[in-house]
Amino acid sequence: MRARKTALFVALGCAAALGLAAPASAADTPTISAPASRQGYGTITLSGTAAAGATVELYESAYVFNDFYPSPDYATGGYVTTKASGSGTWSINRLLDSGFRFYVKVNGVESRRISVAMGIVPSMTLTADNGTVNVNVSADPAQPHLRVHIQRGANGDWTDVASGYTSDPAAIYGATLTGQGSGTKYYRAVIDADTENNLLKGQTESVAINVGSGTGSGGGDNPSTPAPTTPAPSTPSVKAGDVQFSKIQYNSPGTDTGSNTSLNNEWVRLTNRTEATINLKGWTVRDAAGHTYTFGGDYRLGAGKYMYVHTGKGTNGKPDAKHRYWNRTGYIWNNGGDTAYLRTASGKSIDSCKWGSGSGSGVTYC
Repeated sequence: MRARKTALFVALGCAAALGLAAPASAADTPTISAPASRQGYGTITLSGTAAAGATVELYESAYVFNDFYPSPDYATGGYVTTKASGSGTWSINRLLDSGFRFYVKVNGVESRRISVAMGIVPSMTLTADNGTVNVNVSADPAQPHLRVHIQRGANGDWTDVASGYTSDPAAIYGATLTGQGSGTKYYRAVIDADTENNLLKGQTESVAINVGSGTGSGGGDNPSTPAPTTPAPSTPSVKAGDVQFSKIQYNSPGTDTGSNTSLNNEWVRLTNRTEATINLKGWTVRDAAGHTYTFGGDYRLGAGKYMYVHTGKGTNGKPDAKHRYWNRTGYIWNNGGDTAYLRTASGKSIDSCKWGSGSGSGVTYC
C-alpha cells in the first residue's frame, strides 16, 4: 500500500509541475436531486450541494433526445444559473412539459445525471342523447400521439369501448359511442404510459352520465366505488358571442427573436360579455392553420372579465388566473393575415376574429 501511495503522490506532483489540473475529488463534485415525477405540466424544484458561493450551471435535455444543453432562461434570454449558499446548498425551479433529464456543472465539474418523469393527467367531458355518448379527452401535458382508452364500468369491471390517439398538435381525442342503452352509465378515460418521453400512465375518475332512453346492449351498471362527477364542461346555455376575442396582439412588438419573452408578447384576449360566470373547460382557441389551444381543466371566466392566452411557455397558476400559456416554441399568429376561432368543448362556434395583410399595426380589436 505504501508504494501505491508514493506513486500517486509522484503522479500528482508531476501534474502540478506541468500545470495540469488535479482530478476532481468527491468534495469538488456538485450534487443534484429532484422529485422522481410530477403530475402534469408545471414546475419542479431541483436542489443539491456545491462549494459555498460557487456558480451552479443547469443543463437539461428532453428525455426522448438525451442531448444535454445549457438550460435556457426564457425570461431573460440567457441561461439558468444560481449561486450556492454560504452553507453550500442551492435550488432552482424549472418548468417541465414532458419527461426531462438534468445535471449541473460547477467550475467545470459535472454532477450525476437524473431523470424526472411526468404523470399524464387526462381530462374528459361527456354529452349524451338517446343512447349515444360523445366523448372528448384532453391530455396534460398536451402531447400528441398518446394512446387513449375510453372505458365503461359494469359491476366493478372496466371494458374498452373506444380507443385512439391524441391529435397533433392539439393533443385531444374524441369518440362517439353508439348503442349505450339507457339510464345512468359510468365512463373513464385512461392514457397509456409513453416510455419514450418518460410519461406515466394516467386516468380520470369515473364519470356518471344519463345516456337517455335509447336502446341497445350498452350495459354499464354502477362499478365498485364510483366517483360521479358533473360532465358538463361549461355553462349549458352558452351561445355565440357570449365570449369574444376583444383584442389580439398577433405581431409580437419588436424584432421576432423567437425568445420565450417574444412569444409571450403574442397573445389573444378573451372577454366574457355576459352577466354570468362561464366555465371554459374543454374550449379551444385555433388559428386558420389548425394550431389549437385547449383549456384542459376548469377555467371560470367571471361576468364581464377578460383573460389572455399567450403563445409561449409559462405557469398557468390558479384555475381563474388571468394569464394562460400555449407553451409553443414558435409563433402562432400570421402577421400577414389569419383567423382566430373560439369553440366550446362540443365544437360549437362562439366567436371568430379575422385580419388581413393590410392591418399593419400588429394589433386587432376584432
